[in-house]
Amino acid sequence: MEIQECTPYLSVNNAEKAVAFYSQVFSTKPWLLLTMSDGRVMHSEFRVGNTRFFLSDELPEHGGTPSPKTLGGTTVAIHLYVTDCDKLVKEMLNNGSELLMEPTDMFWGDRFSRVRDPFGHEWGISTQLKEMSPEELEKIASKVFENTEKQ
Repeated sequence: MEIQECTPYLSVNNAEKAVAFYSQVFSTKPWLLLTMSDGRVMHSEFRVGNTRFFLSDELPEHGGTPSPKTLGGTTVAIHLYVTDCDKLVKEMLNNGSELLMEPTDMFWGDRFSRVRDPFGHEWGISTQLKEMSPEELEKIASKVFENTEKQ
């Protein structure tokens, strides 16, 4: 067996607003949007670049996963590689997200930021600045962690 894809499935309190938010910040519309007779989103699919993610309202009566808002936080961060980290972070902030970490050039060769969207999901946003081998990363990381532990 070979895994072909790992697709996040986001549960939110108000999927109608979430669909509008993600459509705006990712400059796309849902590839698929299925609503229930009461208007709640049963399932939607976004295709962004060469990846996708699913989204629905919390549907506890159907065994749906609670949203971060219901849980009071999330245990998962979604990591995106994009062509312009700063631009996407700005777009997310302009649409109600919370900045958790300013875009910063990191030792592992990425420009990286952390954002919490209005629905409680946390996103790591990266732009690769430099391709690095595992050996290069291990060497640099050991120096960074050594300096951090001394402080």
